[in-house]
Amino acid sequence: MQLVALGVVLYATGPVLARSSDTSGVLLSFWRLWFGVGVFGLASLVMRLTGRTLGSRRGVALGALAGAMFSLNQVLFFTAIKRTSVIDASLMSTLAPIVVALAAVPLFGERPGARFRLFSLVAIAGAAFLITAASSGPEGDPVGMLMALVSMILFAGFFVVSKLSRSEISVVGFLTTAICTAAVFVTGYTAALGLDPSTVEAPDLWRALFMATVPGALGHVVMTMPLNYLPANVPPLFRLAGPFLSGLFAWVTLGDQFTWVHVIGGAVIVAGQAGAIMSKAGQDLIEQARISQVLTAKP
Repeated sequence: MQLVALGVVLYATGPVLARSSDTSGVLLSFWRLWFGVGVFGLASLVMRLTGRTLGSRRGVALGALAGAMFSLNQVLFFTAIKRTSVIDASLMSTLAPIVVALAAVPLFGERPGARFRLFSLVAIAGAAFLITAASSGPEGDPVGMLMALVSMILFAGFFVVSKLSRSEISVVGFLTTAICTAAVFVTGYTAALGLDPSTVEAPDLWRALFMATVPGALGHVVMTMPLNYLPANVPPLFRLAGPFLSGLFAWVTLGDQFTWVHVIGGAVIVAGQAGAIMSKAGQDLIEQARISQVLTAKP
């Protein structure tokens, strides 16, 4: 649990750095991912030199799939932040537990009860309010909010694939494959858009390096490590604090402000998701997931 909480704090620094940069979302993703390739490449080399294996072929394939999802997630999320705000884009990510819960039914056998589904609808209603109300405000942008929504779905997919991979590949092996794949995909996006990575100035390169090492490397490692024994619904519950941490960091460093739209929309989303997971149906779901982890664990 402590590792997941630390991961949420580390993740929350990324949106603020993206918002403070003068670089486009695609180019910022380009450098953040290629710096990440260097970090995880070095970690993989250390593993190989110490005689540890990275993982199975299926694990590598899962890592590549996760990397493809993550690449588009990065581009959309950082672009959404530029078009809206850290708060708008980050609050949208609070819907990710609902997507994970839906995917967990066929993949992990975690079946939510009626109250879980009811509270999930409350969270979805909060997100709908946030999209429509925030997009008409001074910082709102309909396309940016849509980008944030798609980015959230892709990150939820990345999380689900990460959990599926834990019995097949090491954390370093999975993340190395994912980051390398994502970097290749983003390079393709950069070339297709005719963007020049060499135009990024030194301050934003330092931001990208920090994002690659702190929320990127450390954040992903501490968030991925416990997925082998935690129920699928627990990490997304912890991640609900992420938007508020990002908003706090943005308020302190960038002067971003909370409005009544953010307060009401965010409160409804968090109340719906907290009610879903903390209800008896939600608690039963978590207990079933724990039992499933024990029964399917390799000896």
